[in-house]
Amino acid sequence: MPRYHIWTIGCQMNKAESERLASRLEGLGYEEAASAGEADVIVVNSCVVRQSAENRVRGKLRELQRLKKQRPGILVAVTGCFVDEEVSRLKEKYPFVDHFFRAGDDPPWLEKPPAPVLPRISPRVYVPIIQGCDNFCTYCIVPYRRGRERSRTLGEIVCEVEALAGRGVKEVILLGQNVDSYGHDLPRKPDLADLLVKLNEIPGIERLRFLTNHPKDMSDKLIRAMASLDRVCEQISLPVQSGSDPVLKAMGRGYTAGQYRDLVHRIRGAVPGVAISTDVIVGFPGETEKDFQATLDLLNEL
Repeated sequence: MPRYHIWTIGCQMNKAESERLASRLEGLGYEEAASAGEADVIVVNSCVVRQSAENRVRGKLRELQRLKKQRPGILVAVTGCFVDEEVSRLKEKYPFVDHFFRAGDDPPWLEKPPAPVLPRISPRVYVPIIQGCDNFCTYCIVPYRRGRERSRTLGEIVCEVEALAGRGVKEVILLGQNVDSYGHDLPRKPDLADLLVKLNEIPGIERLRFLTNHPKDMSDKLIRAMASLDRVCEQISLPVQSGSDPVLKAMGRGYTAGQYRDLVHRIRGAVPGVAISTDVIVGFPGETEKDFQATLDLLNEL
């Protein structure tokens, strides 16, 4: 029986895509190998959002280059945000890699499946609902690697979650680089709140979560849905990145610290006891001690 190994680094979207690729390979008769050295097919699902992640990816590729010399018959593929439009450049630099394919694309050596591929089943499953991002924050590579926003249809997502529930899944985490933008590119423009209402009705699903939110795009309608739907967990991932308006402007975030503060108060007013987590970038180019203190002050306040 042929064996596969998938090495994954980075965001939850990468993890979700690796789970689906694993499920697809197993459906074709592959067995998971404990390490790359034992595998016939090796996939690197990469991340370059941070330098440390990119360094690890390059280190893994050096390992696989040595392995390929020892075992020329293995198939090595690379996906994720390390892969850009200049595939010819990558092939020239890494000639031992058999296939490069963009994040979210189908593996080119496998036939396209006739239906959506479900991830390997566990009690908790990631479900991507929108790919790409239209925000173009100045520090972020996602729009250049994953492209502009593309939503899956509401019906497709509902069918997938129903199938997952039928196989014993209890918790579903909806994923998007900007999950609040879901549906704006679809014909009838359903939004995330509409999707949550539909998923909340599916028997067997006990917990619904969604991430990551963008403060400028999170609507009051979504907040009301979270407050009223019994299976939607009272938890929000809401990256602020900075408490300084000049830094937020330089980042291209599209909101002020005051608007972020007001949004947090609206969420807490509608959902008492809600758990809110955030992300912060420290040392953004041009950040002063005053800017840094503004971030500390906002975090202390909220």
